[in-house]
Amino acid sequence: MKACPLFLAGLAIATLAGCATSSTRSMKIPIPQSTDATARQGAVFQLRQPWQREPDAALRPSLVRLAWSPKALLVEAEITDDEVTTKATADNQKMWELGDVFEAFLQIEGNRDYVELHVTPNNKRMHLHLPGVGGKASDGAVPVPFEQMLVRHVGFRSTATRTPTGWRVTMSIPASVFRVPVFHPGLALRVSFCRYDAAATGEPVLSTTADHPVIAFHRPHEWTPARLVE
Repeated sequence: MKACPLFLAGLAIATLAGCATSSTRSMKIPIPQSTDATARQGAVFQLRQPWQREPDAALRPSLVRLAWSPKALLVEAEITDDEVTTKATADNQKMWELGDVFEAFLQIEGNRDYVELHVTPNNKRMHLHLPGVGGKASDGAVPVPFEQMLVRHVGFRSTATRTPTGWRVTMSIPASVFRVPVFHPGLALRVSFCRYDAAATGEPVLSTTADHPVIAFHRPHEWTPARLVE
């Protein structure tokens, strides 16, 4: 298997007040409550490649907004892409092997388990629930078979639309995905948004909002701490 969802990295975060830097790693980014059932006024995250000194020449910008309502986390991603492509034909396929994919890694702080959610440019979705495994570069990593992590009935809604510069994703992720009744102010999360930018030839270009020093996306302690606020 090539780089699977067990890999990804990068952090450049902008909040409503401005851009976060590495000095804010221990701070919890405030995630505002939505007033219109969208993430348009949400906290802003930008994908990059923190595991290397200079980004790949092929890296294209991706910007993500995150907000919340009592019933759901709300995500919007604007993705610049020179060549939008996917071979995905149904939900819960191994999307990272099939072309372009936008990924969300989300965890309630203090829990070991977390979710990994994928959306492709043709709006096929993947939903994994992980018990707390480590990625390839993590100490004591324990591999878990894909079939054991798969949530058969995908638990979130999404849209994916083409834009003049690439594609756009929205996601509505219910509280039930995290096995809690509702979201509320003060709830602490760890979040990471990642991307596989595929091309007809060559390896995909990887990027992330997490502060990973190596290409290994499944390292929750390196994801961005966040807190829901009113």
